[in-house]
Amino acid sequence: MNIINLVKKIKEINRGQIYNIFSTEALLRIVAWYFTPIFYYTKCSANMVSVIALIIGLSSPAFIIYFGREFILYGILIFIFSIIVDHCDGNIARLLDKPTFFGRFMDGLFDIIILVSVQAALIYVLITDVHINMIFADINIRTITLIVALLSLASTPIQHLIYDRYSAYARWISQEHNLEISPTLRKEVSFAFVDTLNDLQIIFLILLAFFDIFIFIYFLVNLISSIILIIFHLRFAYKNMNVYAGNHRSKHITKNK
Repeated sequence: MNIINLVKKIKEINRGQIYNIFSTEALLRIVAWYFTPIFYYTKCSANMVSVIALIIGLSSPAFIIYFGREFILYGILIFIFSIIVDHCDGNIARLLDKPTFFGRFMDGLFDIIILVSVQAALIYVLITDVHINMIFADINIRTITLIVALLSLASTPIQHLIYDRYSAYARWISQEHNLEISPTLRKEVSFAFVDTLNDLQIIFLILLAFFDIFIFIYFLVNLISSIILIIFHLRFAYKNMNVYAGNHRSKHITKNK
């Protein structure tokens, strides 16, 4: 398959994957269409692409910690590139018609590891860099910034955990009770505001390489976004999941007998 037809096919299999065309996520997904052929022609599996994205993603916090604030922009660009590569694994899985739940599980796990590592590296720079310490010289401002950063760091894996639990239980309940609970809330509520916050995070992440104050704003926006998503999922979990839960362990034991 020549590259022109391959890119056309990648576009076709991505129909329905982009929820908001006017978002940074959409932009990075579209860029990924043109990187995917590299992995397709080199016969990389989707899981292999996920591992490559993980390696690239983890090199970002390593770069930030080792080189410090002066080269933080390059570390951020590496992180953004890892997001692009991360979108390629789904393209490969759909191209080869080999999507698996294991692949989705590992992809989500790798996303959490990378994002938490990058945020931890930014907190390290916030604590150790002399120039940033001068900007946040006031003890109260510095304390507030550090608290917001740490809360943001903690909220990231919690947000993903709640999303994954909601998605898994939505599928489980739908199967057990013949219901149609969507595993994603994008069909339940508008994510326009959340998408805007995600766009701002990418923008502020780049800007913090030039203006130190944006390190606080980035963590604040990330924390707000996480809190909103957590509240959304808890609210709809209460709405959709107040149904009878049988003893699945006893069913499993009975089947094994």
